[in-house]
Amino acid sequence: MSLSSFLAWLIPPAVTPQAIRSEIYFLGSRHHGEALSGALEELKSSDRGAGRSRLLRAVIDELRREQR
Repeated sequence: MSLSSFLAWLIPPAVTPQAIRSEIYFLGSRHHGEALSGALEELKSSDRGAGRSRLLRAVIDELRREQR
């Protein structure tokens, strides 16, 4: 394992605001306008990687922040 691979594993890249907005849009499309419930549902599924899980958690945090 190279040093850069090790560091990428140790310190995962940050999720950008653009990635969060994009994912909210696509979740809304896939889940008939219910992006939050769609993100929660997709987070429960077992067929996703660590990066996808991190993005979904960021989306959930953002959508819950918007609801307040």
